[in-house]
Amino acid sequence: MKKRIAYFGLMTLLALLSAVTAFSQEEGLYTVTGIEIGKPGGRIVVASLGDPKTFNPITANETSSTDVINNIFEGLITYDPIKQELLPALAESWEHSDDFLTWTFHLRKGVKWNDGAPLTADDVLFSFQVIYDDKIINPGKDFLSVKGERFEITKVDDHTIQIKTPHLYGPFERAIMTAVQIIPKHKLETAYNEGRFSEMFGIDTAPKDLVGTGPFMLKSYLSGERVILERNPHYWKQDEEGQRLPYLDEIVFENVPDLDAMDIAFEAGRTDAHENMQPSKYKRFKDGEEEGNYTVYDAGIALGDSHLWFNQNRGTNPETGEPYVKPHELKWYTNASFRKAVSHSINRPAIIRNVYRGRAEPIYGPLSPAMGKWYNPDIPKFEYDLEAAKGLLEEIEYIDRDGDGIREDPEGNKISFSIITNRGNNIREDTGLIIEQSLKEIGLDARLQTVDFNTLVTSIADSFDYQACLLGLTGSDNPLSGLNVYRSSGRTHQWYPNQPEPATEWEAQVDQLIEDFLATPDEEKQVEVWHEIQRIYGENQPMSWTVNAKVYIPVRNKFGNLKPIVMRPRVLWNVDEIFVKEGAAAQATPAEVAQATGTTEGAEEGSNSLSIILIIVVAAAAIFFFLGTKKR
Repeated sequence: MKKRIAYFGLMTLLALLSAVTAFSQEEGLYTVTGIEIGKPGGRIVVASLGDPKTFNPITANETSSTDVINNIFEGLITYDPIKQELLPALAESWEHSDDFLTWTFHLRKGVKWNDGAPLTADDVLFSFQVIYDDKIINPGKDFLSVKGERFEITKVDDHTIQIKTPHLYGPFERAIMTAVQIIPKHKLETAYNEGRFSEMFGIDTAPKDLVGTGPFMLKSYLSGERVILERNPHYWKQDEEGQRLPYLDEIVFENVPDLDAMDIAFEAGRTDAHENMQPSKYKRFKDGEEEGNYTVYDAGIALGDSHLWFNQNRGTNPETGEPYVKPHELKWYTNASFRKAVSHSINRPAIIRNVYRGRAEPIYGPLSPAMGKWYNPDIPKFEYDLEAAKGLLEEIEYIDRDGDGIREDPEGNKISFSIITNRGNNIREDTGLIIEQSLKEIGLDARLQTVDFNTLVTSIADSFDYQACLLGLTGSDNPLSGLNVYRSSGRTHQWYPNQPEPATEWEAQVDQLIEDFLATPDEEKQVEVWHEIQRIYGENQPMSWTVNAKVYIPVRNKFGNLKPIVMRPRVLWNVDEIFVKEGAAAQATPAEVAQATGTTEGAEEGSNSLSIILIIVVAAAAIFFFLGTKKR
């Protein structure tokens, strides 16, 4: 009898322990492996340059909005920027037909919107419907078509969708990752049908109405001050111990007016991370590490760059009938030898030394070394060499004919032009002054002109009323993001955008290479194509590239699973894994203590889970003991 009782007690204990395991590893949750196990609770505070313009993931097109939105909404596919690999997100898997024209996506079962409603294939279909709507401005729409033809999306069942492309589209998965974020049909369909979609999810949206599947959701927004996000209790990930992610209770985006204010906010302890530290300030922040209890992380070379180009627009102003560029100036700018001479004159060593305090590297082509396998290190390099620059100008008979120190072209026109750049950007202004001086040293009358940013954008993208421009591109390690720059018909093909036909033979060659890239699913061949595009750009120098800054990111020493990277967001890209280390509260600054909140829902959920598990284990042990001793 005692054996039967003991056996029954043992079985009861095993059953209850199984229940504990089932409780701690919730069914349907994706288990993240390879991370440090953290403790729920706490917050991270970062600075943001300006207010968000919208919380709508379909229409957002500037970083003050997308930095917030990307924590609330997700796509079918995500990306590991460290390994440079595509990973499953809301789609747990997908496969394609042998001809790569049909793609089948399987959605994760059990994923919920942050209001508790289930994610289904209907949400995905609705998202594509909105993205493809021509009445709605959406910057990612161009990635979701092949040769001008859109994809066909159908629902197979509640958790399966099928996408058919009209032609083979090599970077299809990258396009889905780049351009598709899933939005809730149950919250937005009525507004969409009434033509009000662009008004939805604006900055005046009540937090309870901003519904996403991401790790965080809107808690509050105060214009001019801050955005606070709180953890999504329905998020679909957990760690290896069964704790639902994210660990953090809150993300706070503190609004600051400029980079100087961002510096001050971090040094005063009001923020935990500084994603926009200028490399010239490295020593200042490095010297403050111990006192400020932070580490300055060296994330490597930046993805973005700074470059100079000349206006080569061959078009005419429709209002005046006059050419955008004077004919004799157009001859200068379209002459490859002239452009190569300018590139040789760029004093990159001086820019690195005087502007970046040694914290930058020279760059000679359109892609940064930070792009890894996509970067071609073997392109032509027009290094700083004033004698080589002068020699190229002599070859095309751009010489000083009257002894005033300024060269003239063969028709006698003095080679004189202005370079515009955006006022208030100290890095660009200082770089521009060095370039101006270098160009004067080779006999070109260059004059730096600073203008406000909106005026600059109008000049280079609308009126085309300028001669040369010094600007930069933020960069990405996703080659798809550069198509509008490299295509001759691209809107951001800076020196001559929106070309009706390629203006030069080399641009036509690049256009064909881009088509080759789009038509091959073989990534090795895609990489070869991009290497060739860079070689052609290097040979023709449509732009004179200057330097790539190094990226340094100061972050407080209180966070676990922190992995700063060069790509934005530099700190928060894996925010669902970041946690506050135990004992960090004792190291908090006065500002952090003032901001501290009480126990939150996320912390309660973690402690309640542990309490329930302990109760079950204790109860099981008690039953086992009671049954085993009752008949003694």
